[in-house]
Amino acid sequence: MSRQRSAVSARHSGWDLHRDRKPGKSSIPSLCVPCGLALIELVVALGIAGMFYTALYGFYRLHAGVLKAEEVRINVQENSRLALDFLVRELHLAGARPVRGGPCDGFERLTVAEEQTVTMQYDFRGNSASAPPDGCPDDPSELITYTYDRAGQGIKRATSGGAPQPFISDVPADGFLLRYFDRDGNELAPALSSPQRAAVHSIVVTVRTSQSHPDLRVTDPISSELSSTVFLPNPPK
Repeated sequence: MSRQRSAVSARHSGWDLHRDRKPGKSSIPSLCVPCGLALIELVVALGIAGMFYTALYGFYRLHAGVLKAEEVRINVQENSRLALDFLVRELHLAGARPVRGGPCDGFERLTVAEEQTVTMQYDFRGNSASAPPDGCPDDPSELITYTYDRAGQGIKRATSGGAPQPFISDVPADGFLLRYFDRDGNELAPALSSPQRAAVHSIVVTVRTSQSHPDLRVTDPISSELSSTVFLPNPPK
């Protein structure tokens, strides 16, 4: 009775227990599945894969463009911050004279004061790096000049009367500006004469750096503008 039920169950399940039976072989049925893909299935699969890779490449290009723009933005910010930090620090030292009564007593703190050029001097060392101040601003790095280079679109820095060297680049024609004010807040129009330079109480320094956007479809450049007011604490002479 149980054998009849097994045979009936096998026939209903679609398996023929006696099909393809060979002597000495197992009676486990052999299932046959279609092998390979039809042409239409292959075309559909390739189309889906193509759309996926197209979307992935578009995302990659977008992400790479954002990263490149951020790299340019960080670069221009660092350039403008570097220039402003140096200018603020050294203008604050202009006219420093820890030694009084020497042969250079009464030297000017500013020797040039123009819209895009400033030269300052101070005494902080002797002839050697470890020597104490000697009262004269004629030792290395005691005479500092910042000037705008129109040809190179950048700011140059010179020390001790030497040739100006590139300091930062990517500065547009109006990206470096120096404004001079007296103690009453009146602006002094450059270039300043010696009496006007002696009257300078504060200097507003503005530095702007700019680079083209890496995405050619964007016409506006990436810029960074920083400004600071420097009060000159040391006497003019």
